[in-house]
Amino acid sequence: MSRENFSITPIIVKFIKQVAIFFPMKAFVTGGSGFIAFPLVKRLLDDGHSVRVLDLKEPPIRYPKLEFLNKSIMDDISEDIRGSDVVFHFAAILGVDNSDKHPLDTMRINLEGSVNVFKSAIEAEVKNMVYSSSSEVYGEPRELPIKEDSVKGPVSTYGVSKLASEIYAKAFNQEKGADIKIVRFFNVYGPGQENNWVVPIFINKAMKNEPITVFGNGNQTRCFTFVEDISDGVMKVFEKGKTGEAYNIGNNHPTTILELAQIVKEVTKSRSEIIKLGFGKDTRLKEREIEYRIPDISKMKEIGWQPKTMVRDGVKKILESMRKN
Repeated sequence: MSRENFSITPIIVKFIKQVAIFFPMKAFVTGGSGFIAFPLVKRLLDDGHSVRVLDLKEPPIRYPKLEFLNKSIMDDISEDIRGSDVVFHFAAILGVDNSDKHPLDTMRINLEGSVNVFKSAIEAEVKNMVYSSSSEVYGEPRELPIKEDSVKGPVSTYGVSKLASEIYAKAFNQEKGADIKIVRFFNVYGPGQENNWVVPIFINKAMKNEPITVFGNGNQTRCFTFVEDISDGVMKVFEKGKTGEAYNIGNNHPTTILELAQIVKEVTKSRSEIIKLGFGKDTRLKEREIEYRIPDISKMKEIGWQPKTMVRDGVKKILESMRKN
C-alpha cells in the first residue's frame, strides 16, 4: 500500500469532525454515566455534538456541551427528550446474577422503563433511537456462530427483559413509525468496569497474586468485546443500520475462560495459581452456565465495522488505565 493511502484515514476522520462542528447533533443518552454508555457519550462530545445524559449518577466529566439529568427512565421524560435528534437507550439493571436476585425490579426497570423511553421519545417527536440489548437473549445457542435471527431462548431474567423490550421496540416501529435499531452486545469489558465481572475479577486477583478461580474445566467460550469497540459499533449502527434490524456487536475471536485467566496472569506477570472449581449450588449452577457464545458479525461487517481490540491488548489497556488512575 502506498504512503498516500496511509494518509487517507486521518484526513477523513478530521473532515468528519469538522463537519460535526458545523452540523452538531443533539443526542439523548439514558444510562450515559455507565460503563458501556459513557465511552459513547465521550465520543459524541469529542465529535462536536451536544449530549444530554439521563442517569441516577453524574457523568465523571464536565463538558460545555454535556447536560446531566438526575432522573430515572421510569419518570416522565418526554419533555426532556424533546428537541433531541436521537435517543441512545442504555439504562438498565445489568448482569445475570444481579437480575436473578431482583427479578421483579429487573422486569420493571428494563421492560417498563424501556417502553417508557420509546413512548416518551415518540411523544417528543423523536423517532430515531438505538436500543442496547444483549447476547443474553439467545440463551444456550442452537447454532454457532450466533446469527441475529438465531433461535432466542434466554435463561436469565435479564435476558428475558431484554428480549421483551426488543419486541416492544419492533412494535413501536410498526405501529408508531419509529426508527429503533437494536444492538446486542457480547461480553463487554474495559477500563472502569465494576469489579463483579469476570475480567476485572481475574485482573484484581492476579494483581494480588491470589488464586484465580474458573468453574468446571474452564472451556466455556466467550467473545470478549472491548468497550471502545462497542461504542464504535453503536455509532456505525446509528449511521448505517436499518430500521428494526438487530445487530450483533461482538468480538468474533473466541476465548475460553481458562485462556482468559492465563492471558491475565501472563500480562500482569502474576504468580497466581489458576484453580478449577466444580459446579454446585454453593459455587455456580451448571444449568445456568452458557457453554458457547460466539457471534456472527457479518451484518456489522457489511456496514463497515469489526472489532479492533483483541483480549490480550484489551487487558493491557485496562492495566494502563489503572496505572494512570
